[in-house]
Amino acid sequence: MHHAAHALALALALAACAGEAPQPTPVSMPIFVTGASRAPIDAFVSYLPPSLSAGVREADAPEAAMAASTEGDRPVALVVDEGRCEGCFRIERSGRGYVIRGDAPLGIQYGLSALLEAMGVRFLHPQRTFVPATLASPDPARLDVDEAPEVAVRGLHLHILHPIEPYFDFWEPSEEHLDDAARTLDWLVKNRANYVTWPALDDVQGGPNARRDAVLAHQREIVARAHVRGLRVGLGVQIFGLSNLQRAFDLVDSGDDPAVSIPARLSVLSSIPYDAFQLSFGEFFAADPAAFVRAVELAYDGVHASWPGAEVTATVHVGNFEDTRVSYMGREQLYYFLVQYADRPIRPWVHTVMYYGLFGDAGGAYNHDSFTEHRGFLLDRLQAGEPVGYHPETAYWVAFDVNVPTYLPLYVRTRFEDLDGIRSAAATAGHGGLEDHVVFSSGWEWGYWQNDWSVLRMGWRTPARFGDLVHDMFDPLPDGPAAADAVVALADLQRDALIDHRLAAYLAGQDGTFELGVSRGFWAQPRRPAMSDLAAMSVTERATFEVEVVARLARLAEDSSVLLARVEALPAVESEPFLAELRDGLAIDVERARFAHALWSAAVQSADAEDATAALAELDAALAAGQAIVDRRHAALHDPDPDEILAERSRNALLYRYGYLREAGDLCFWVRERVQFRNAFLGESATVPPCVL
Repeated sequence: MHHAAHALALALALAACAGEAPQPTPVSMPIFVTGASRAPIDAFVSYLPPSLSAGVREADAPEAAMAASTEGDRPVALVVDEGRCEGCFRIERSGRGYVIRGDAPLGIQYGLSALLEAMGVRFLHPQRTFVPATLASPDPARLDVDEAPEVAVRGLHLHILHPIEPYFDFWEPSEEHLDDAARTLDWLVKNRANYVTWPALDDVQGGPNARRDAVLAHQREIVARAHVRGLRVGLGVQIFGLSNLQRAFDLVDSGDDPAVSIPARLSVLSSIPYDAFQLSFGEFFAADPAAFVRAVELAYDGVHASWPGAEVTATVHVGNFEDTRVSYMGREQLYYFLVQYADRPIRPWVHTVMYYGLFGDAGGAYNHDSFTEHRGFLLDRLQAGEPVGYHPETAYWVAFDVNVPTYLPLYVRTRFEDLDGIRSAAATAGHGGLEDHVVFSSGWEWGYWQNDWSVLRMGWRTPARFGDLVHDMFDPLPDGPAAADAVVALADLQRDALIDHRLAAYLAGQDGTFELGVSRGFWAQPRRPAMSDLAAMSVTERATFEVEVVARLARLAEDSSVLLARVEALPAVESEPFLAELRDGLAIDVERARFAHALWSAAVQSADAEDATAALAELDAALAAGQAIVDRRHAALHDPDPDEILAERSRNALLYRYGYLREAGDLCFWVRERVQFRNAFLGESATVPPCVL
């Protein structure tokens, strides 16, 4: 024990022996709260950076106790007002301190977050909070305002079927993982969430064993901690084992009687007080419509037998293939829309994928040119006053975005366009707005925390303009306004290139399973030509490809490099971790676009029997530069223990036995494309890296 700590412990012990109550260490921000409401505030404060010098002070009358205290220079009194709506609050100036009035437990926590944000604090990444060198005085415009959410249910679906940070924290039992899961819950609350859900995995099926018991105990403790903070917790389960492609917890296998298997399998989880269940149905698969509807009803009944008050939601997925379109009740429709016919009060959650949204082009993802049907389904239910939620994505991960890697603030822009479009449609039609907005999250490094931070904040209040949100995120940072301008410009640039001009497939990767799926008539992410397709094109077709794809990739690289230069010139870029991450994200985008331009230039030139030497040199230079950027970023990740998410091999319960940044670490998708080109046009026969499993 250090000498100072030993002296303090001795002093406290002597005071206790003398009958005196131990005095807490003085702080700059004493937070006065009643004993009845103390538990969530203790947790809230425990995850604040020490530099804020905050501490909890229990008092029967917090406002009076703050007025009588001389401790600190930023005291706060939390006054519970149960007459306010859930999560609602108001911040008032009182003497030298502040009074926050809100319901408990959420309103007083949200109000405390908002007060700290008004001082310049930003709860950006689950593992890293930004605190300015000097706390600002709150803008008077943020005081004496009654705050209430625009969307009732706001949160994240942590997609732990992927080997992302929350998989390890929420499904691999250990004290360290439990603390990181609690830290994530804290981050959700501080960013105005009131709901969190994650999918169960199949490894807890079957008879009792040490692994299953440990996982269930881990789940019970996480749910208990979430409830202390005021978060409702949902659990995802998949109905049909036949469509279970990622080792999810499923309820009905081939040959099972659903009336028997559903309650039997749910019983494994019955000791855990989940608040909701999220039903899913897999991908690229359709059951008989009547059997589907009956299974959904049985799943609802099975849930309510063990969790009588639980809400049940169902994911309305995407997939416009012959096998996923069915005729039912006189209508030809997507299989996933069948959930509306279940004779149970189930809330459909309309899903979209990747950075595509309800109001624009879908790029051919899952064979959809747009998600017009999904938009119509959602808006029709809002118009009719029927329950419905929106469940888009902030990362897709598998071969598409963060593990390529690419940095894509386009996600934030599209999620804004969705919420703004739904809000406008509701105002035009004169009906209520969206009530549920729970977003599919799949990894936080390389700036993807920005996507989740943004959707949580937009659920509380959607700004008038997309740029306002980005500036709220970055402006308190040193050089933050200039950084925000670059992010807004990049998102606009990506919107034009990747969605409007359909270049998404050329920046994304494609792994071996994608090509196998295409050969069998289904696919997830947008498609692009194979190298053999370039060779088979006519000269005129290749000339068109060169104009519409190759030239635009060059323009994207050049325009992105201009934004990168602006960020690299910021004085704080080396000292501020969030700006360094932004620089690396922009830098990898530039090299990925340069690599893609060189690759497809070389392919066109080779197919035309022209010399591709210069293009291949550009390709190799971009690959080398990209690897240097990745090495720099992976040495400075936000995760304090990144080995799990970088691992080449991992013992886990997933289909993917590695960390989600594995392919990013060695640029596997880039190397794969280089090998494919050389095999196709240079007569080589190297093994093509599969970049999967």
